[in-house]
Amino acid sequence: MAEIALSLVMRLVQEISARLLLDASMLAEKDAALLRSVPGNIRYIKDELETIGAFLGVVEDLQEGYPKYQMVKPWAEQVKDLVYDIEDCLEEHSIARTHNSSWSKRILSNNNALRQFAAKLSYVRSRIVEVSERNRRYDLVAPYESTSSYMTITVVLDHMRSRFLKGTTQNDTSGDPKKEVDSWASASPKETSRGAPKVAAIAGMCGSGKTNLAHEIYNEKCHHFACHAWVELSQNVNVTKVFRDMIVQLSLDSSSQTGYIGEEEQLAHHIQEKLKDKLFFIVFDGLWTLRAWDRIKRALPDISRSGSMIIVTTEILHVAEDCTKSANHVYFVPLLPEWKSLEFLKDLVLKSENGEMSPEDKEDFQDLDLDSLKVPEPPFETIAKVLQKCGGLKLAIKTVAQLLTSEPPHKWGQLCEHLPSLLYNDPRLKKIKRVMTRSYKCLPPYLKPCFLYLSIFPEDSDINVATVLRRWVAEGLVREMTGMSPEAVAVRYLFELFDRNLIKATKLTRNRSCKTCWIHPMMRDILVMIAQEEKFSTTVGKNISTILPAKRFRHVTLDGRNDRALVKSVDISGIRSLTVFSEPSESIASLICSLKTVRVLDFSNASFPITQRDIHHIGELCHLRYLNLSESSICELPSSIGMLPFLQLLNVRKTQIRSLPSEITRLERLQILSASRKIEYSCHYRNRHCSCNSEGVTVPKGIENLENIEGLEVLDVKGSTHSTVKDLGKLTRLKYLGLTGLTKKNSEEVSDALRKLSPSLIYLYLAACRKNGTLCCLPMDKGSLEFPRLETIKLDGHIGTMPEWISHSLTLSVVKLHRTRLQQNNMRTLEGIHSLITLALLDSSYVDEELVFYSGTFRGLQRLELVGLPNLEAVRFQEKAVQRLQEISIQSCRLSLFGQRNLNRLWDVFFDIGVVVVD
Repeated sequence: MAEIALSLVMRLVQEISARLLLDASMLAEKDAALLRSVPGNIRYIKDELETIGAFLGVVEDLQEGYPKYQMVKPWAEQVKDLVYDIEDCLEEHSIARTHNSSWSKRILSNNNALRQFAAKLSYVRSRIVEVSERNRRYDLVAPYESTSSYMTITVVLDHMRSRFLKGTTQNDTSGDPKKEVDSWASASPKETSRGAPKVAAIAGMCGSGKTNLAHEIYNEKCHHFACHAWVELSQNVNVTKVFRDMIVQLSLDSSSQTGYIGEEEQLAHHIQEKLKDKLFFIVFDGLWTLRAWDRIKRALPDISRSGSMIIVTTEILHVAEDCTKSANHVYFVPLLPEWKSLEFLKDLVLKSENGEMSPEDKEDFQDLDLDSLKVPEPPFETIAKVLQKCGGLKLAIKTVAQLLTSEPPHKWGQLCEHLPSLLYNDPRLKKIKRVMTRSYKCLPPYLKPCFLYLSIFPEDSDINVATVLRRWVAEGLVREMTGMSPEAVAVRYLFELFDRNLIKATKLTRNRSCKTCWIHPMMRDILVMIAQEEKFSTTVGKNISTILPAKRFRHVTLDGRNDRALVKSVDISGIRSLTVFSEPSESIASLICSLKTVRVLDFSNASFPITQRDIHHIGELCHLRYLNLSESSICELPSSIGMLPFLQLLNVRKTQIRSLPSEITRLERLQILSASRKIEYSCHYRNRHCSCNSEGVTVPKGIENLENIEGLEVLDVKGSTHSTVKDLGKLTRLKYLGLTGLTKKNSEEVSDALRKLSPSLIYLYLAACRKNGTLCCLPMDKGSLEFPRLETIKLDGHIGTMPEWISHSLTLSVVKLHRTRLQQNNMRTLEGIHSLITLALLDSSYVDEELVFYSGTFRGLQRLELVGLPNLEAVRFQEKAVQRLQEISIQSCRLSLFGQRNLNRLWDVFFDIGVVVVD
């Protein structure tokens, strides 16, 4: 974590070093002297931090076996605290010098405040000297170069994304490796037959059973081969030792029984020469890096007896693919579905000869099924929670089964309740703790804080990917990379976690990108414990220990009402993010006033109303970058919102806000602005995020000042001036845009703005005014509008006919229509869009009685939604129409469906009772 903060500090130092000198003639001599000390102190801090950064990189590489590990840990924590404090100090000075706010004026005009600021910087310098001297005094770590390569991302993941997101559950697999190996082994090669050894890889999450599966294959097939070997690898592979182990197991030399003496290169050459004429089978269990594989494969011949095989097990998908050189030979071990998990657990418990279970208990336990778990009865009422905690992971089920068999069934509930603590402290669970902790420790330093950050989110819900990415960026956890935006780097980080099988995709957006993800419950428990140990994050709630001393955590979650005040549980002076699910004992207003260093405030899932009084002093949080107040009770933003110079995201969707204050235009770093007014109108498409359940808000003049804005929705152009709508066209970085209140009166200004924004837009939502609005005024001709990057378009309002320019989009993947009142002939515009994946016709968007999908049309369509179409009586799929359609959802319709048998790839169907399928 410290390396991330360190890089931020360095950037800040570079940005403000040229702006440090003030006009000292206006100050008293003593104050001027204090001020003159600031540049020297900052230069010293910069130089010292560069050295300290090298130390921190070394600390990341240290293992628990290091002789002074326990002494190094607290020293490293002191350095990390220093880095955070310095960053805060430098940011405050930067704000004071560059922003005309009340906070800035207080610093610059108040001599006492200036003295405090300079004294704070001097104090930080003295602390740096102190911790540096402590390292030298106790000889904790030497300043050699860290072995971790954390400045670059080494994996190119774009070509693997489709595999990470295949399906929407955690239980996908792509084949049966045992069958494939059987097919290889069944071939009887001729004596003279030769070929390249076949390489297969078994990949999956830690504890999913990769090694067990490889063992089954190895034990069953190894006797078919002239020589064979099972090689266990570690994170830091000793390749020389691996080669000597191979020589012994493969019996390649008579002298190998006493150990083969030779350097790594000689050993590799010796093994290769001996194997090229043999039929061999080798398993490499637990490969972590491509670098290790490149060194190991030097000992493997390119050509050998036909039928020779190599199997590699790994948690990392790109390593598996690189070893095999073919995605077809990578096999993913799936997590068990719930019913299999239950059967596996029952089998383990009943075979354990548990003396704590009575014959009656065993009989009742044997009869358990998923239906009985929905209405659980004692003493097995916690089994459903046990299965949820195990998450389909074989090692977790085995471990928990051993735990259950050590206690009588009536105590299982207590075991389940204390499982997170037992997981970290009970020796009986040490294996799964070791395996999961190893997966975390093997991460490169830039990924560790990002992965730890996921422990902030609740265990019993999926994690919204967009929220995670934006919070990573706001927290400064994302490193800069040449030619890439922080958001793009954040996506890379996310897919590295997918690649390492540490998180799974659970739900996809309509254009098949990842919408939500899932982390295994036991892995989350491990992360929670690690985060608390490292003072990274904690949750304050009903289960917090009453004897816990106040500690300085960087990220705090309020989850569960607690009688004690938050300030008695956590030192809030250093909080970087606060996520609120339930109301704390003290008022939100007083809490916000205390969060002087906070960067992220997220009230989006709060179970209590956020009021105007709560956010009155929000402008005093000068470090704030992320503010989420969606679905709160506020009706306006305070004018002090303009005093947040670092604010990157502001979300006030589904509130009572009708217009935004003029101060909003002073937020020069704002990237995402989501604002809408919740209304009573409800469409058939009942979704809490549905745009048609809200109205846009008006924005003041000066919107063009938001030069960094990338997302702006939902803006009410009916309530905006012509000049404001025209100024929208100056926001050339906009990727996501939502407009409501379109009428004939403002259509010209809207069309002009869209033409200017079209090169950058990825998402576009256009809604007509509900009383007298229309979308008919939009340009319709083929060349009138061109959106070279547009992926999603949503239209809400009568349009009469589909614009021709939509049909010429090469990137459009989602079309969602509300109240457009289209007819069959209008569908021709959409039929030929080969990139179209999702089509949603909602709320009277289609008014004909019959909807026909003709042969050869909608070739790329995978998902179809028909909701709230009262006129529609029949839907027909002709032969060879929508050949790739996989999902159909029909709701709030009474119709007959013809030709479903023509949909060969259809696997997910959801129909209301009013739908009749006719073949």
